[in-house]
Amino acid sequence: MPRKKTKIIIDTNLWISFLIGLKTSAAIRNILTDGSVSIVMTERLEREIMAVAARPKFNRYFHPDACQQLLSFLRKRSDNYILHDIPHQCRDPKDDYLLALVQVSDADILVTGDKDLTEMNQFGKCRIFTLKKFQEVFLR
Repeated sequence: MPRKKTKIIIDTNLWISFLIGLKTSAAIRNILTDGSVSIVMTERLEREIMAVAARPKFNRYFHPDACQQLLSFLRKRSDNYILHDIPHQCRDPKDDYLLALVQVSDADILVTGDKDLTEMNQFGKCRIFTLKKFQEVFLR
């Protein structure tokens, strides 16, 4: 019987860091190439990545085409879920959709740099990690 893939949601802030090419890039690249991982996405996360990447302050770090290439890759590589109801569940309401995505997808891990989420540590069965903590636990 095949082993169940680990479902991982990666928050926008880490995708932007990946595009910039910060030291987080290698860790995210490891996640993307790990055959035992299933990346979880939703249209709302995709829209947020596009909106943040389009901010003028990022023009000097990467070309807008890089964001489109990443999203094209993610559309092929990810499991996409539709969110219907997004109840208020987080200190920051802008993050509620990520917790709704956790529930809809039955995600195992949410990786984020957002303190409102990382302070929760867990949401249902989903563990919430910073990228650094995720690396310490899973990428050793």
